[in-house]
Amino acid sequence: MHFGKTSQGEDMEVFSLLSSHLQVRITNYGARILSVVHEGVDLLYGPKTAEELMADTCYCGAICGRVANRIAGGVFELDGKEYHLATNNGSNHLHGGICGFSDKVWAVESATESRLELSLVSPNMEEGYPGNVSVKATYELVDDTLSLYMEARTDAPTLLNLTNHAYWNLNGCGTMDDHMLQVNATAYTPMVANIPTGVIMPVAGTLYDLTQPACLGVRNAADAISGGYDDNYVLPAVGSMKTAATLTNGKVALTVSTDAPGIQVYTGDYLPLKRGGVALEAQNFPDSPHHAHFPSIVLMPEQVYQRTISWQVK
Repeated sequence: MHFGKTSQGEDMEVFSLLSSHLQVRITNYGARILSVVHEGVDLLYGPKTAEELMADTCYCGAICGRVANRIAGGVFELDGKEYHLATNNGSNHLHGGICGFSDKVWAVESATESRLELSLVSPNMEEGYPGNVSVKATYELVDDTLSLYMEARTDAPTLLNLTNHAYWNLNGCGTMDDHMLQVNATAYTPMVANIPTGVIMPVAGTLYDLTQPACLGVRNAADAISGGYDDNYVLPAVGSMKTAATLTNGKVALTVSTDAPGIQVYTGDYLPLKRGGVALEAQNFPDSPHHAHFPSIVLMPEQVYQRTISWQVK
């Protein structure tokens, strides 16, 4: 169904996925999830109209790339050559740059009531990244679970780290300060000015310990977390599907599963509505090109990039 036009005049479409448990709306602009409705309540914070979407600067519901999260200084080295990217987040590169995957109109390959397949081609040196990269993103809704399968190939060595940037608010309105969050991670990557120091540190004994459910409003009120969470957690069992996080408001429970090595928890302190939603971004670690011991985000021509994220609502 026609949804509107981008600021460049391109047509946007919106698609509905339906099951007995959930009603999901997705647009091909940024491959964004617009809404996830459960028992009459929309569980996603963010724009709902094309006009609101064009004004969004928070990546609501979008697939972010080529590289999600931050690259320090907007520079990296690959095969002995230095590449320079846009510094669109202070002195750092964020979520693919000025016009990343989140701001592209994706091609629609197929659409049914339970499955939507989108594709995108990113040309060589777009946003400063080498290689022609082709990406396929498939959303599938089965009963109480929405899944996202992402696959990509390149014709030259490049960097790739994709995630979905949905903001969840299980109340449907207001803030998510009453939500309880549990993250299946015993370590995190401490940051200075949103860039990892390179240390992988145990969460035990810190305010970053979410191995047991913790109230986000209470944690965010602590002096040490005064700006809210915007931190990367180290997940177990790299490359295999596992439960990464569970979020609940006491009535509805969201379980995020993924094969990614990390999950960024961002509690939305800088959203238009402060703490209007929490982003649980399954991905590789931030600033990976500058930390050789972090899981690599280099994609080679002989490789196939694959990432799976699922959201179960009960």
